[in-house]
Amino acid sequence: MSTRSLTGHYDIFLSHNHRQKAWVRHIVGFLRNHGLKVFFDEDSISPGEDIVSALEHAIESSEILVLVLSRSSVFSKWVAFETTLRIYEDPQGSTRRLIPILVEPIDRTLIRSAVRRLDAVDLTDPSTRELEFLHFLRSLGLPDVGSGQLPPWPDPSGIEELHIADLDNVTQWNWNGQQLLEKLISIDYEIFHELTPAQEGQASQWAPVFLDHPDTWRLMITPANEIVGYWHFVPLFDDDYHRAIKGELRDSEITTDKVRVFELPGRYSIYFVSFGLFPRFRRTKGLKLLVDSLFDVLLGLARHGIFVEQICANAFSDSGEGLCKTFGMKYLAKHKERGNIYVATLAEILELDVCREYTELIALYHNHSSASGDDQKVRTSIPQIPRNADYGI
Repeated sequence: MSTRSLTGHYDIFLSHNHRQKAWVRHIVGFLRNHGLKVFFDEDSISPGEDIVSALEHAIESSEILVLVLSRSSVFSKWVAFETTLRIYEDPQGSTRRLIPILVEPIDRTLIRSAVRRLDAVDLTDPSTRELEFLHFLRSLGLPDVGSGQLPPWPDPSGIEELHIADLDNVTQWNWNGQQLLEKLISIDYEIFHELTPAQEGQASQWAPVFLDHPDTWRLMITPANEIVGYWHFVPLFDDDYHRAIKGELRDSEITTDKVRVFELPGRYSIYFVSFGLFPRFRRTKGLKLLVDSLFDVLLGLARHGIFVEQICANAFSDSGEGLCKTFGMKYLAKHKERGNIYVATLAEILELDVCREYTELIALYHNHSSASGDDQKVRTSIPQIPRNADYGI
C-alpha cells in the first residue's frame, strides 16, 4: 500500500487507550518507517485544535482502522473507540477495514459484537504472536518484513501466564460436569483446611448446577490447563437465600432445583459458594485477574438486564473475612457449623475505590437503580454477598 500524498488523509488510524500509548508509539514509528501514513494523536493533532473533531476527521480519512484492545480499553470511556465504531458501522463507510489487535487476554463476550466477529490479530500468546503480527503486516501491504525487523512486543501485564476459563474451555478438554466438579472439590480440600463433605457437598450434586448456569463461575488456569483457582456463586430462591444469610444453609444442600434461572433479565440475590486460589498464585496480579473475571461476568450480565442486588458469603477463614471486608461486606451472623456470614449489596460494593475502574458496570447499575426508583428499598429489604467466601487467601 502506498502512502497517500493528500494532506489530511491516512493509510492507518490507530485507535488505542492511553495505557497502550508507549507500545503504540513504537508501532507508529515502525509503520511510518515502512512508508505508511499513520494518524497518531500525539503528533497529528495541532495545539488548540478540537480533539474530537480531529479524531472524527482522521477516522473518516483513513483507509484502515486499527483497534488496539486490552482490558483497560474495554472498561474505559474511550472517545476514539466509540468514534471509530460509529464511523466503521456507517453504511457509507463500508469500504473501510477494521482490524482489532489483542494485546491482553480479554473475555471475548465483553467485546462489542461488531468487533468480536472480526478476525483479530492476537498478540497475547508468545508462541504465535510473531506469525500473527507478520500476517497483520502483509494485510497492510508489507510482505517483506523479516522477523528480526519487528518492533517490541507490548509490555507483559504480569498475568500472561494465567488465563480465565469457562464452559467453552471445559468442553474443549472433553470433560463432563462430574470430572470438572471432582477437580474443583479436590482443590477446595487443598485450599480450605478441615473442610468436611457435609460442608462441601458432592460432585454429583454440583455438576448440574455448574452446567445449568455457566455464567455463575469462572476458572483460573495455567497454559497447561491446570486449574489453580476459581469462583462460583448461585442465585438462590428467597427461602434458601434467607437461610443462607441466617447461617443455616449448608453447601451440601444446594441442588439445581434450589438455583434460580439466572439467564433472564431481572434482579437476583446471590450466595457466593467459593472464591479460592492456590497460595503460589496469590500475587497481586493473579488475584486481580480472578477478581476482574467476576466483574467481567457481572458486566456482561448487566448489559442483558440481569442485575445482582444482594450478595451473601460465608467466610471460612480469617483471610476470607479480610476479603469480605475489603469489598465492604458487613458481618451479619455466625454460621451454625463453621464460618461467619457477610452481606452487602452490589450497588454498595461498586461505590468502593477498589471498583472505580469498572466504569461501565457502575453506570449500568446506577441507571438501573434510577429507573427502578426503589434503590433504598432494595438496600434495606434484602441481605447479601459471596458465600463460602472460601476466599482461600
